[in-house]
Amino acid sequence: MDSSRHGRLDGRVALVTGGAGGIGAASALRLAEEGATVVIADRDAEGAERVAASLRAKGLPADAVALDQTDPAQVAAMFDGPLAAHDRLDVCFANAGWGRVGAFLDVPETDWRRHVEINLTGTFLVCQAAARRMVERGDGGSIIVNTSNGAVAPAALFAAYCSTKAALNMLVQVMAGELGGYDIRVNAVMPGVTATGMTREMLATGIGELIEAETPMGRVGRPEDVAAAVAYLASDDSAYVTGTAQLVDGGATHLVPRWFGTDYRRRGAPDWRLRHTAVDAPGGAS
Repeated sequence: MDSSRHGRLDGRVALVTGGAGGIGAASALRLAEEGATVVIADRDAEGAERVAASLRAKGLPADAVALDQTDPAQVAAMFDGPLAAHDRLDVCFANAGWGRVGAFLDVPETDWRRHVEINLTGTFLVCQAAARRMVERGDGGSIIVNTSNGAVAPAALFAAYCSTKAALNMLVQVMAGELGGYDIRVNAVMPGVTATGMTREMLATGIGELIEAETPMGRVGRPEDVAAAVAYLASDDSAYVTGTAQLVDGGATHLVPRWFGTDYRRRGAPDWRLRHTAVDAPGGAS
């Protein structure tokens, strides 16, 4: 463990949803290295336990719990069970999410609803339960939501994904305003395209090279890039920071996005439809 990372979260308890891989797993490791006891929640219970076991093997305290955040009963059970056993909650990283690429004219209603249920409703349920627990204890806390640079930079093929992520940014601002009086800070991290399981298939198509060429930092993001921002927002180093949305995208949002190789020809032209219609979304949670 890097000793320079130790201590900012000593004695604290952190919840990470979508923690079985990618950004969630990297953030769980970083928070644990900073001194927190980490509870890793994911629909993939075996994956969550693998991550928790890997932390324990490093001498870092970690638990795992199965969670479908779209189910209010499962959210309540997590807070009444595994989290209650720790008798406190200081940090909640609401990271779980889902995305699928699709041209607007072709997106099925089922995909739209799934985006809303997982990204928006599920995150709301987790954040509300976390905030209630923090208010009950009276020691404040930090809630961090993984949105996406797609929340502020519209991307073709991502109507449902961008819409739900933009809504989460607004939820973060509203929560920050309402919870500040309880010394609870609420912020978002907005990753750009990050090399995770969610983006593996997309990056394998050659789009990765386009992203690298058009990103000022010259590469796609790494989960550790986002984890570093999460650790900052979880710690007292950000004690006067709330209601913000931190871009972690290598500067990509500041350029006109062309990395999808999207065909913008008029509808009447041959082969106008977009090719990439069933690939998991970038900037996602896990």
